[in-house]
Amino acid sequence: MSRLAVIGCGAWGRNLIRTCAELGVLGAVADADPAAASEQAAAWNVPALPLADILADPTFPAVILATPAPTHIPLAHLALDHGKDVFVEKPLALTLDEAEALAARLRGSDRIFMVGHLLRHHPAFETLLAMVRRGDIGRLHHVTASRLNLGRVRTHEDAFLSLSPHDLSMVLALAGEQPERIHAVGRTAPGRSVADETRVDLLFPSGLHAHVAASWLNPFKEQRLVVVGETGALVFDDTRPWPEKLSHRVQRVADAPDGPRAVGEDPRLVPLEPEAPLTREIRAFVACCAARKRPVTDIEEGLGVQRVLEAVQKILASPGG
Repeated sequence: MSRLAVIGCGAWGRNLIRTCAELGVLGAVADADPAAASEQAAAWNVPALPLADILADPTFPAVILATPAPTHIPLAHLALDHGKDVFVEKPLALTLDEAEALAARLRGSDRIFMVGHLLRHHPAFETLLAMVRRGDIGRLHHVTASRLNLGRVRTHEDAFLSLSPHDLSMVLALAGEQPERIHAVGRTAPGRSVADETRVDLLFPSGLHAHVAASWLNPFKEQRLVVVGETGALVFDDTRPWPEKLSHRVQRVADAPDGPRAVGEDPRLVPLEPEAPLTREIRAFVACCAARKRPVTDIEEGLGVQRVLEAVQKILASPGG
C-alpha cells in the first residue's frame, strides 16, 4: 500500500498522521474543521481533501478514522460502502448493537478491519503475553490494570469507555475468554453527567479474576498492568523508562510452620526492543492490508471488548452503579 488517508486531525489524529508520514504511507488528511486539516496537510506536505473525495478516490485503498467516538460506526460503514480497508480508533462503538451490526457486515466482506487497541502492539505487552503463554508464571491467578491520571475530561463517554478499552483488550488476550460475571462502580464529579472514575471486576470461567481501574481525576499518573500466576508475576509499567517497563518476579505460596506464606525473589527487568507502539500498530495495519491478513485486533476482538464495555455501561447506568 502506498497511500492511506487519515480522517480526523484532533489530538490523537495528529499522532496518527505523523506516524503515517514517518512510515511513508500518508496520502491525505481530512477533518470537519478545514483549518485543522489544512494545518496538518501543510505540516506533512499532503493534500487536505473533503471526506467525499477521499472515499471516491481508488488510489486511497484504506482510511484511518480518528474522529469523535459517536462517529466511528457511521464513518466505518461509509468507508466500507466505498470499498476501503478501515482502521478505527477506540472505542469501536458506543453501543454493542452498533458493533454487532458492523461485525455481521464484515463477516461477509473481504475488507481488512482493525481496531486501534494500541497496547496490544506495545513491545512490553507482546513480550509479557508471550511469557504468559509459554508458562513462565504458571496458571494465571489475577490481573490488575490501572489507567489513572489528572488529564483530559470527556463529555461523550465515561472514564471506563474512554480509557479502558486498551486495558480490556490486554486482559481479554491474557484470559483467552469472555468474563462470566462483571461488577462495576463509577463516581461522577458534581455537575457532571458521566462517571469520571470507574472500578470494574471481571470474573472468568477459568477462575481468573481481573480488576480494571480508570480515572482522569487522579492526582498522579499510573499506567500499569500486573499479572500474577502460580509461580511468578509480571509487571508492565508504561510510565517507566524503556529498560524498566517490564519486570518478572519469581514468587509462590509456600508452606511454613506458622502457615502458608508468599515468598519471592527480587524482580528482574525483562529486556525489550524499544519501539513506539503506534509505529508498530500502523505498520501492522499496512502489512495486513498488503497481505490480506486479519489483524490481531480485528472486528471479532473489538466485539469482545465491546461486549464488556456495554455490560459495564449498563451497570453504571443502573441505580447504585
